[in-house]
Amino acid sequence: MVAVAFGLLVPLLAACGSSGSSAARLDAASAVATSIPAKVPAGTTLRVGDQVQLQETVLASGAQDHGFPYSVKWASFIGGPSMLQAFHANAIDVGFVADTPLIFAQAAHQDVVAVAAWASEHGSDELVAAPGSHITSWADLKGKRVAYQQGTVLEATVLQGLEQANLTLHDLKSVNLPFTQIVAALQNGSVDAGILAPPLDGGYLSSHPDAKVIERPDNLTARVSFLVASRRALQDPAKAAAIRDYILRLGRAYNAIRANPGEFVQRFYVEQYHLTPTAGRALLAKLGTSSFVPLTGALVPAQQALADLYLKAGEVPSKLDAKQEFDLSFAKVIQQVIAQ
Repeated sequence: MVAVAFGLLVPLLAACGSSGSSAARLDAASAVATSIPAKVPAGTTLRVGDQVQLQETVLASGAQDHGFPYSVKWASFIGGPSMLQAFHANAIDVGFVADTPLIFAQAAHQDVVAVAAWASEHGSDELVAAPGSHITSWADLKGKRVAYQQGTVLEATVLQGLEQANLTLHDLKSVNLPFTQIVAALQNGSVDAGILAPPLDGGYLSSHPDAKVIERPDNLTARVSFLVASRRALQDPAKAAAIRDYILRLGRAYNAIRANPGEFVQRFYVEQYHLTPTAGRALLAKLGTSSFVPLTGALVPAQQALADLYLKAGEVPSKLDAKQEFDLSFAKVIQQVIAQ
């Protein structure tokens, strides 16, 4: 989802610790990865789901957007739920989502899995209280109208914040809005608080100095995004080879942006969001840049804890096993990217 998109831009987490079982799974996945051909057959097309042209911009900024040994067919979405609908319709092969859509896909027995992940150093989503709302903490949300997009990382932010305050979704008045409409709801007074993310929060906060950022969560699930693929695509040797190449390109692009962020600032913050170069650089310095992380270690318990929160909230029908969200076939490729 896009709120994550702005936090996507950030550095490698300090190494995720791995349990013995995770290491064993990684070794098994490395063996599987050897069966994925490195050469992509002629005539292959990879259908890629993007959000606000983020992946296109990342690839271009890292000089990885040319010389593809396959055709790339881009499709643009707003939020993870619409991305999952496209997977359901077999309209895309890969795409990126945040923590929550991956959980909802598993709960719906949707045939998609995470094949790579990148994480930011700092979270980007934030709880913003409207002027006059008298909200100073998560506990103050009781009985308040709170805007967020259900089925996205924004809902995860709400659930985790309410858990801290011993509250549930039943304690507030949820207003389900696309992330692009939350600022308008705050401006017209139809909600008391909302979950926002830079740079969409900038104009609202500058024009409403009495509005307050209450908290910006910094936990792992608030900082991670996943490249997900359909099992149908993974079972096709030609598409699997293209996905392997795509993962390498995306990883090299993030590495290049970390080393030289200027091109990304110009393409994303200046050209797409019309910030000044100075403001774009300041925002990127605040959020950082993204790096790939292994699909083992800390990610599994973090996703499990979030899935359990969704179960407790009645948002998923039964307990999930977060390990089933991940496919480790490209573990060697991810290790290669991280080592660069």
